[in-house]
Amino acid sequence: MSKRSYLLTKTKITSGLQCKKKLWFDIHQPNENEDSFLFHSGNRFGEVIKKYYGQGLDLTDIKKDYLKAIELTNEAINSKDCKVIYEAAFLYHDTLVRTDVLIRDNESWNLLEAKSSTKLKSEHIPDIAIQAFIARSRILNLSKIKLIHMNSDFIYEGNNNYKNLIKEVDITEEIIAKEDKVQNYIKDFKKLTSIKSSSPEISMGEQCKKPHICIYQEKCRSLLPKTKKVSYEILPNKTKKLQNYCIENKIVHLEDIPQDIFVNNIHKVIQASHKNNKEWINVDLKMIMEKYIWPFYFMDFETINQGVPIIKGTGPYSSLPFQWSVHEWQHIDQEIKLEEGKSFLNFDNQDIERKFVETLIEAVGSKGTIFAHNAPTEISVLKKLRDKDSCKDLASKINAIIDRIEDTLPLVRNNFYHPIMKGEYGIKKIIKSIPSSVNYEEENNIEGGMGAQLAWFVCTDPNTTNEEKEMQKKLLIEYCAKDTLAIYFLIKYLLKKSNIKKL
Repeated sequence: MSKRSYLLTKTKITSGLQCKKKLWFDIHQPNENEDSFLFHSGNRFGEVIKKYYGQGLDLTDIKKDYLKAIELTNEAINSKDCKVIYEAAFLYHDTLVRTDVLIRDNESWNLLEAKSSTKLKSEHIPDIAIQAFIARSRILNLSKIKLIHMNSDFIYEGNNNYKNLIKEVDITEEIIAKEDKVQNYIKDFKKLTSIKSSSPEISMGEQCKKPHICIYQEKCRSLLPKTKKVSYEILPNKTKKLQNYCIENKIVHLEDIPQDIFVNNIHKVIQASHKNNKEWINVDLKMIMEKYIWPFYFMDFETINQGVPIIKGTGPYSSLPFQWSVHEWQHIDQEIKLEEGKSFLNFDNQDIERKFVETLIEAVGSKGTIFAHNAPTEISVLKKLRDKDSCKDLASKINAIIDRIEDTLPLVRNNFYHPIMKGEYGIKKIIKSIPSSVNYEEENNIEGGMGAQLAWFVCTDPNTTNEEKEMQKKLLIEYCAKDTLAIYFLIKYLLKKSNIKKL
């Protein structure tokens, strides 16, 4: 086979459908490949799929030598002995696609595309239409086109039995109706592959988050005109009326919005804080802080949306708690350090939910206020655990914990703001605006909840070395402890600003 190159792939075309600038970055200024928990989740579903549909030609490991993959695909299609092909490769109109599963159906084939979701989504149709168009153009006779997704009702019962995890949805008609547009996509997007092409002039907007969060948002922001003034875009929970007003009156900067336009008092606070370049403290803060009961506890959970569940009694994307961190503050003069926190961390113990609850009950005692940032997350986890058969006997103790929880997110939103926060109320943003010893930007640090979920996948991968697992455990414990220590510094700062000396 003569050597050929390709310009587009299915992934690049779907990028272009979301935003042409995203596609341009994919081609000319791609980010470094970053590991993602979504990648691991997809791979695990892929392994279940191969067991479900049985032995066949598996081209998964032939990634770089796409010409070899195309050659083996053609041989398998022309061989009556091959019934199933995984990751078949097709090249047409300078566009390369790899199909998840092809199943022989007499003289034709069924094309099955796997998505590690629990239902058919609108963005799946153009995605699969690209696969089908390219495969059909290479003289592959397709009789049926299906989506494979996870069964949301599936509950794992152990023994690696995933028979009922897979659901098939026949989308042949929808794909046929969409296929005729694919050639236009290819023709349009190929123009962006030229080295002479310039980045499309597209403003940031809804397409930055839908159907997927764009990884190039920082690059797009860096291209915006530099100014010391703050954009009104930082305002949280903007109404359509406010956005339309700014667009119609060509308002770009937060300080230029007339105060009588705001219906949200938080927006007024944010604007005033940036205009004056100083923090805002609610005059009633002391009264609010005096209601909390000592000792104080600072609590944070990490959860995993498993995708393919590995814990008995759990299903796809049910939130499995695998880690908690708690710092305890006995009195206002006590100084707390990162290493003084208590923690729980487990990954695949079949009794993980029970152990999570038992150890937490011991860690937070029976009295005192428990602070959590964006507490509905922790409360939701506790309520689900309370209703589990394995934890029902602990229901009263779980309820007692829930009753003691105070959410620091609305506490901050209603009582404190600093210009450094730039309209955000996440704990990692807040901590930058107050005195603390917490640093989330250290080298090799786990970054955010997605990084914690990635660590869970790494630690539950049988191919991961013990050395790597121990390193990930250490990083996870430090990361979660930083979150609870950050809440301590927040409460400490609010107590200071409310002029409470002793409690």
